[in-house]
Amino acid sequence: MYRLRQILSNGFFKESYWILFLILLFFIFSLSNCINNWVSLGDTCNLWLKDFSLNLTAELMGILLVLFSVNQTVKNSQEKEKNKFKEIAFRQLRYVLRKQIYLLFEMFKATVEVRPDKDYQVLVDLFDDTYFNEVKYLDLLSPAPMVTSQGDEMDWLDYLHSELLSLKSALGQVVDRYSFYLDSEVVDVMEELSDSVFIRFINSIWEAKNINAIGDRGDLLSACKDLLREYATSLLKLMELYNQSAASDRQITMDRRKWNDWWSHNGRPKIGESRIKLYPPALRD
Repeated sequence: MYRLRQILSNGFFKESYWILFLILLFFIFSLSNCINNWVSLGDTCNLWLKDFSLNLTAELMGILLVLFSVNQTVKNSQEKEKNKFKEIAFRQLRYVLRKQIYLLFEMFKATVEVRPDKDYQVLVDLFDDTYFNEVKYLDLLSPAPMVTSQGDEMDWLDYLHSELLSLKSALGQVVDRYSFYLDSEVVDVMEELSDSVFIRFINSIWEAKNINAIGDRGDLLSACKDLLREYATSLLKLMELYNQSAASDRQITMDRRKWNDWWSHNGRPKIGESRIKLYPPALRD
């Protein structure tokens, strides 16, 4: 099969067209010779030219039709192969993308003092001005609704760092393995998201926490409101591209019922449970 694909490569078709072009040149030369009598062939020229013209025309049309048909078959096969690998690539992203959306929702739920009086229906409804104005009050050093693999409690900074690292790793693997099969726009958005300044900011303060360089400052999200907004915009853009390529039953969507389920969930985080209790001057209105 691989050998057949090599034979039917674009180079093969180009060489075949050149052969047909040379045959056509020979036909034109022969026709010119018979018309201008450069080399006298008598009645043979007319008889030969008539038969040759009919046969050659039929042969050329048949060859061109076969080449066109085979070329289209190869193109369709290549397109199917591209779509197959594109589906595999996005399938690997579906889980981490869903986790990112739920993580960003959990941050909001753990911060707001009351559920917003808003009819949430689609994904983009979450990321309004209220979201970014409230999430900055998340206490990154308070307990998150997640534990380590050993069962130890995690704070929000550890939780954020872990999930962002998982997303960055997944994006890198998909780009490395499947960039040839993905549209350039998709690859650009993946790289944009993977290299997000928000991810670098969270990573830097996580490293600072591990060397005791931030003390008890859990209010550091207040310094990256715009970075978080840019990150959310890139995430939504990637999810839109994902949904355009995914089957309807594999798309990542939200509706009023799902939003209500998330808000009504009785587990952690509870509404407002991780909101900073004592606001530093920079956060006070």
